[in-house]
Amino acid sequence: TGSGNSGCLLGWSRSGRGERRVERDLGCSRRLRFGKLHSGRSSAAKEVEKFKRLIRDPETVQHLDRHSDSKQGKYLNWDAVFRFLQKYVQKETECLRTAKAGVSASTQATRQKKMQEISSLVKYFIKCANKRAPRLKCQELLNYIMDTVKDSFNGTVYGADCSNILLKDILSVRKYWCEITQQQWLGMFRSLLFLNFFCEMKCH
Repeated sequence: TGSGNSGCLLGWSRSGRGERRVERDLGCSRRLRFGKLHSGRSSAAKEVEKFKRLIRDPETVQHLDRHSDSKQGKYLNWDAVFRFLQKYVQKETECLRTAKAGVSASTQATRQKKMQEISSLVKYFIKCANKRAPRLKCQELLNYIMDTVKDSFNGTVYGADCSNILLKDILSVRKYWCEITQQQWLGMFRSLLFLNFFCEMKCH
């Protein structure tokens, strides 16, 4: 899929030179979404670093903040980029899950480092998105946590960081309290129990 087609698939709108520049630069998030980072480790690492620089860029931040606040789905916003990021995490995690067993200690250490990098990238993104105000939808964050703990492998790998996100980036935000239903509160309580279980398994 070419970059032009990717833009059509995502339904992005463009208005003004600044908007076009931001949308063009956010092409790296399209590569996250369509799995193109997966072709090589070195190129993937460079794209991830580019992505991190991009979500710190003042013009990009202003663009994403404005369109997150406007609630107009036709523009790229923080929630949309978060969904692209989750697709990337899913692809990378699946490769780690299906990787060959019985490898050397150095290879195993490399895999562990990759898992930490993936989890750190998610936490970093959430911090950037919500730094000025809670602009990510509470439901998007909850879905990420719930989907992660449903899977034993994901829970073991990312459990500690998910617990951190739940406590520091969701439950500590007053705006989110009113958006959480009673059923979701119960779900979060169960998630915390699962996360505690996964963390204990990892420690042992």
